[in-house]
Amino acid sequence: MNKIKELRKEKNITVAELAKELGISQSMLTNYENGNGTPRDESIWEKLSQIFGVSKSHVMGLTTDIEMANKKKPLKVVVDMSQPVSIQPKNQTDLDVLMKLDLIDSDDMEEVSEFLDKLLSKDKYEGRREATMKYVVG
Repeated sequence: MNKIKELRKEKNITVAELAKELGISQSMLTNYENGNGTPRDESIWEKLSQIFGVSKSHVMGLTTDIEMANKKKPLKVVVDMSQPVSIQPKNQTDLDVLMKLDLIDSDDMEEVSEFLDKLLSKDKYEGRREATMKYVVG
C-alpha cells in the first residue's frame, strides 16, 4: 500500500478531507495514493509530514523507522565515533547550520540543544518533538 494512503487510513482521514487540507483535487490525491505520480511541490510533502506527524522521508516511503516511534520504544542507534557520521544537507542553509554546529565546542552545545528544544516546543512541530532515539557509542 502507498505510504500516503496508509498514513491517511491510520489517521481515519477521508480522501476529500486530506485533499482539501492539501489544497489539491481528490483525483490528484487518489493518483498519488495509487502510485500514478508523486507531489512535485515541496510544500505538499511538508503539509503531509505535519498532518501525519512524521518526517517527509517517511511520507515519501524512504524510511520505515516510524513503527518504532509510534510504539514509543526508544530506537537504539549505535554510532562508531571513530568514523565520521554522514549527513546529507538538503540546501545551502542546512549546510551552513551544520558547518556552524561543527565549530561549537562541547561546553556551548548544551545551550544550542536548549535553544532547539525551545524552537521544537512550537505547535507546528507537534508530533515530531519527542526524541525517540538514544545514541549509544559502540
